[in-house]
Amino acid sequence: MTQTLTLDIGPMAHGGHCVARHEGRVVFVRHAIPGETVRARVTEGGPGAKYWRADVVEVINASDYRRRHIWKLADSLRAHENDRLPVGGAEFGHITDQHQRRLKGQVFRDTMHRIGGFSIHDQRLPLASGDGEVHVQDVLSDGPYHGLHWRTRASFAVSAEGVLSMKPHRSNELIELRGMPLAVSSIHESGIFGYCFKGADRVDAVAAGAGPQVTLVVHARTGLGEAEREELIERLLVLNRREPDIANIVLGTSQPEPAPSRSRSAGRRGRGERPGPGARTQNGTAAPRPERISYAVVAGSRTITEALPLPAGPEAGPDAGPDAGPALPTLSRVEIQPEDFWQIHRNAPSCLVTAVDAMAQVPRGASVADLYAGAGLFTAWAAQLAGPEGSVLSVEGAPGSSASAAQLFSGSPQVEVLQAPVEAVLGKLAQRELIVLDPPRTGAGERVIAGIDASGAREVVYVSCEPSSFARDAKSLMARGWELADLEVFDLYPNTHHMESVALFRAPHRR
Repeated sequence: MTQTLTLDIGPMAHGGHCVARHEGRVVFVRHAIPGETVRARVTEGGPGAKYWRADVVEVINASDYRRRHIWKLADSLRAHENDRLPVGGAEFGHITDQHQRRLKGQVFRDTMHRIGGFSIHDQRLPLASGDGEVHVQDVLSDGPYHGLHWRTRASFAVSAEGVLSMKPHRSNELIELRGMPLAVSSIHESGIFGYCFKGADRVDAVAAGAGPQVTLVVHARTGLGEAEREELIERLLVLNRREPDIANIVLGTSQPEPAPSRSRSAGRRGRGERPGPGARTQNGTAAPRPERISYAVVAGSRTITEALPLPAGPEAGPDAGPDAGPALPTLSRVEIQPEDFWQIHRNAPSCLVTAVDAMAQVPRGASVADLYAGAGLFTAWAAQLAGPEGSVLSVEGAPGSSASAAQLFSGSPQVEVLQAPVEAVLGKLAQRELIVLDPPRTGAGERVIAGIDASGAREVVYVSCEPSSFARDAKSLMARGWELADLEVFDLYPNTHHMESVALFRAPHRR
């Protein structure tokens, strides 16, 4: 019989759970709020385990910041009443919006101290408040969203019956969906929920620019027979005719990746790709060999268009002064493939470009490097400010995103686009005045940080979606004499424990 514990809930920890103790053993409790007393059902852990995991099933003394969960299927209380687990992806949905951000700020601060070895309070940061705390900023202030309808991209598993589904946290169980309230309305209210995708393993839904049109990337099940494949394609065509706003449908088919030769570089990948053949995990063990995916258009287009926010500074153009130099092409949008990496929050591109623009100075003629550049969000910002006299290096490992960037900047001779792992091009960072990096959740790592330090750059802007890896890399930079000069944290993942940070580092000895 599953054990149920009565627990006094302690602080929020990174990862979306609170810390509690039962008879001296640590219990990581999801769906709780610090200060509550709850009954929690143990989901992982036995008598010999160092710690247990548990889900709240009853609240005895509720926090003033508890609210009715914004998504029924993700609500632990209602889920356990129906003898099932809650779906993952909205683990903070029971907490009021403002208190979510308060807890995230505390987690960010504690992570910097625990992993980075430095105190936010001791840094000379231009924080907006006078209390010395990091305040996570709301980026959905343009409407009463309450943390809903912000995702422009969502990925769903497919049940045996062919229905879009999601998994509970740390479980392979599939729970069928009738909507996804964190997704923008064009996805949440579309006809994909309840539709039969039998023959598919996964369906990715994309609403470019949070617009009304939806693009589907449907991943066929491995080993799917030709007759089943044709049936799946026919159902997708029916869906396209029935739902005009599902404008594009792309079918992905997996094939085993061929074994690499000894001379082939391992890790030639970008943020949107799985580990490449021969790649190794952080502990040195061999990573699982990935599959090569081929894509075919079933309906509509193979590409989508995303807006590129322009920098706040003046642009060169026909009305610019005589010393402004030749006019620049307006880099206002980029065509990408729907499976390529792009920020998932509807307001993230403008929010992050605005933050980077406020922190970093890019005069005309500047030399900038954009690492883990994707399709060129920050490259476009830097190119517009540096102008034709400047130089911008854009480095991305994912072939699709890099190809999109190469097409975008084909008319910008000051931009050099390289499709390569960042580790392979560290020598090209020499004499760059500013380095911008937006690495994947695993962070940049010691080798990249060492290369950045050796480059002679005066400033580094580090954009991060993972506090723990950012703390490790920040520790490495600061140990080399870099100064943390500015920091902002944004709530780009409402109703989840995730957050995004933008930090400015300066090398005082090089100023």
